[in-house]
Amino acid sequence: MHYSRAFTLIELMVTLAVLAIVISLAAPSFSNMLQENRLSALTNELQGSLQLARSEAVKRRNDVIVCRSNADQDDCENGTNWAGGWLMMSSDDVLKVWDPVQGVVITGPNTGVSFRSNGMASAVTNWTVTHSNCTGQQRRTLSVSQTGSTTIAKGACE
Repeated sequence: MHYSRAFTLIELMVTLAVLAIVISLAAPSFSNMLQENRLSALTNELQGSLQLARSEAVKRRNDVIVCRSNADQDDCENGTNWAGGWLMMSSDDVLKVWDPVQGVVITGPNTGVSFRSNGMASAVTNWTVTHSNCTGQQRRTLSVSQTGSTTIAKGACE
């Protein structure tokens, strides 16, 4: 006898239907995970820029400021919306520039934060980083203490 080892059309359709159901259940969780990872990466990048500014202030023995950048990304601009990018400056020299980000809300201090030559911050400051459509525990708060150290806390959206 000769046996054929293949799938019937009905078996293939049932398999595709089950696969479609599983994918439709997993897709929202996957997009939520992607948002969480993007938010964590952006918060870590902001924290890294603050730590870099602190070490540059100590290395240069001069004040270094991290501030919201203007549209030309060549000077500081007052405002609390940091999604347009930020920069690090010493005196009148731009040391590093971070590009604007899309789909994320970054709220920070109006005039930025300055690190002195001893590594101390000019003031205690906080940033909040959230998605524009924030849900659940997708809010990060980045704090800079008077000593210049930084901490990140995860919290619920408002």
